[in-house]
Amino acid sequence: MAKKQRKPQRQAETTTTVDVKSGLNSLKDMLNADALGALKQLEKDMKTEGERKEKEAAEQKRREQEERERNKGFAELLDDYEKKSGGKYS
Repeated sequence: MAKKQRKPQRQAETTTTVDVKSGLNSLKDMLNADALGALKQLEKDMKTEGERKEKEAAEQKRREQEERERNKGFAELLDDYEKKSGGKYS
């Protein structure tokens, strides 16, 4: 019976060691999950910021084009009209 008692004790020590190791692994997994979540949030924020900057750039370009159209002289407007219509006698 002494042999039987020793085996369970060794198994208990082994189980405890496995529990500690699995506890460390789960802690490591939790930290990895937290880091992964933080990285995903950062990626989402960067994507949103990029989209916002693209929209602002497109809006700025549109405003500049409008400003150029407003500031055209008569000769430039006449040239544009001739280009679009194909000329005076087309």
